[in-house]
Amino acid sequence: MDYQSLYDSILYAYTFFGIDSFPVDCFELVRKCGFRTVKYTDLSDKKRIACRTLSEDACLLDGTLFYEAKAHSRRIQFTIAHEFGHVFLKTDNEDKADEFASHFLAPRILIHKYKCHDAIQIHDTFGLSYQASNRALMSYKEWFRSISYGATRKPTEPELQLEHIFFPEPNLIPLMEGIVQPARGCYTEEDEAGYSELNERSDFMRLISRWHGDRGFGLAENKWLYGNDL
Repeated sequence: MDYQSLYDSILYAYTFFGIDSFPVDCFELVRKCGFRTVKYTDLSDKKRIACRTLSEDACLLDGTLFYEAKAHSRRIQFTIAHEFGHVFLKTDNEDKADEFASHFLAPRILIHKYKCHDAIQIHDTFGLSYQASNRALMSYKEWFRSISYGATRKPTEPELQLEHIFFPEPNLIPLMEGIVQPARGCYTEEDEAGYSELNERSDFMRLISRWHGDRGFGLAENKWLYGNDL
């Protein structure tokens, strides 16, 4: 993944919107852009069907955010961030817009700085759904590995600038303090509605379990994220 290019765009977005706290309120960003917000239920049948064809949760068209008021708020927030991804990345690619949304709402360097050890902490800190939090957890580990074994052993410059918005003074976190733990289960949207069962059989749980016992990752835990002690 090209973190440099991705975080150039994310840093620009944070600076443009003046974001300095979490979770990011995407509805507020829409208002800052001067866009209107319209519920799907306020549309004619024809327009409502057209919007739902684009997204069941929300879509941004011609300066107006159309959204499903009954959808979960965290899903709507992600969809709005997805739409911003198309704008800031200047792309029609849906996967890249999703990637932008995930990193925009929960920058990996700040997952580390806020010491989010599992999906629940990511969910609570950054306002992602449980499903999106699990994906961010996996992505964070990939990000961490790329830095641990990279040539510079440091995040990209735009990531460091983004970190500085929230942590103005140098405050380096040793990896033993900042590293996430293997997830015990895959948290689902049902958990958010009050159910406690974990989906032990999910594909995502199997992906997470691959990290358990990874010796290479364990060795990286004993190193510093920002240092270069080769």
